[in-house]
Amino acid sequence: MQKYGILLCNTNPDLPALEDIGCGWGDVTELIDRQELFYCKAFRKRTTYLSKETYYLLKEVRQKKPLTPSAQRIYAILENGAEAETGFLKAVSGLDGKAYREGVDFLLQNLYVTALRNGKLLNESWSTFLYAAAEWEKCAPAAVPIENASERLWEILSQTMTERQFRSLTGGR
Repeated sequence: MQKYGILLCNTNPDLPALEDIGCGWGDVTELIDRQELFYCKAFRKRTTYLSKETYYLLKEVRQKKPLTPSAQRIYAILENGAEAETGFLKAVSGLDGKAYREGVDFLLQNLYVTALRNGKLLNESWSTFLYAAAEWEKCAPAAVPIENASERLWEILSQTMTERQFRSLTGGR
């Protein structure tokens, strides 16, 4: 994670994925449980894992988009320190399946929420997550002050990304 700063869940031609570095689902969930990586959908709406440093740099560089109505309903449940699985969030938010998925995807794409820890094991290669908002940052504070965030982020991600991919990820900054 430290070498690449970013990994995708499944093998693809764009960026390194878990399998490319010899990792599996158990490795990811262990890192999530220890807050060593940030789970999101920041790269092309795909499941993306960011190192702590990459997360904080990206958060600094990327302009936050205002919440959509469905994202706001879900975020309101999580913003005060709650952690919850999908079933609970869907039920309490009162959103239908499509609106719920759109809301959660927006939150994950824009770094509002992440998987704080592993939930129920569904099989050897999949489990549920407990999602949270600001709790991840409390458990995994930034190690150093963020200076020259865009330059440092490019230094990390230029090993695996083109400039075009980088601009897309960061919002063109």
